[in-house]
Amino acid sequence: MSVTIGDIPAYTSSAATTAVTGSSEMDQETFLNLLITQLQNQDPLNPQDSQEFVAQLAQFSSLEQLMGVNDGLDTLYLATSSMNNASMTQLIGKNVVAYGDTFMYHGSGTLDLRWDCPSEAAAATLNIYDEDGTCIRSQELGALDEGEGSWTWDGETTSGAIAPEGTYTFEVTATDAEGETIEVSTLVSGVVDTMGYSSGSPVPEIDGVEIDLGDIIRVEQFPSSEEEKSTGLIETELLL
Repeated sequence: MSVTIGDIPAYTSSAATTAVTGSSEMDQETFLNLLITQLQNQDPLNPQDSQEFVAQLAQFSSLEQLMGVNDGLDTLYLATSSMNNASMTQLIGKNVVAYGDTFMYHGSGTLDLRWDCPSEAAAATLNIYDEDGTCIRSQELGALDEGEGSWTWDGETTSGAIAPEGTYTFEVTATDAEGETIEVSTLVSGVVDTMGYSSGSPVPEIDGVEIDLGDIIRVEQFPSSEEEKSTGLIETELLL
């Protein structure tokens, strides 16, 4: 009995495109389905090379192991994130000092505005802006020493009126003896009263104003004993 080419079942080339729906990421099931499809559609006159097939099986094994490692890392990340979120609640009720320029004023009383000057300044000016970006108060500070300093705002605007309750920003501009500009960092301070998690990471708030954890440079614990009260706040460096 003779066999002709026409009697051989037709096959689809292994290079044929197979439609794959779903995620664009390669997972275990997708890899295995592609491997089986390749075997089903191989050329009967030129079957799959055994070495290449073993190599593909090795890739599948490696993929399976990597998927297991990835699942383990995800679990570790969730555990670490949970511990970090819980530990950050310890900041609630603590006075912190952080880099920032935004603060809340309640329409009465005084407020200390702070800064950190990298070097001595011959002249400096502090400007306060409302939510619209309008400068409502400008104060000449004179010469500044290197390091942290502060100025107490009485709430008055340039016109002499008391600023209404709201959110404000401030900046300090300074120059040295040669008239060169000095970059002065503004600081905000206050008691952390809220810790938000809506963004997925802990975000402390001072009187409704959010601050970045990475901007906190110091935590100040209020004194409890009579001896500590006589010396003021207990300052603790916060390393992040």
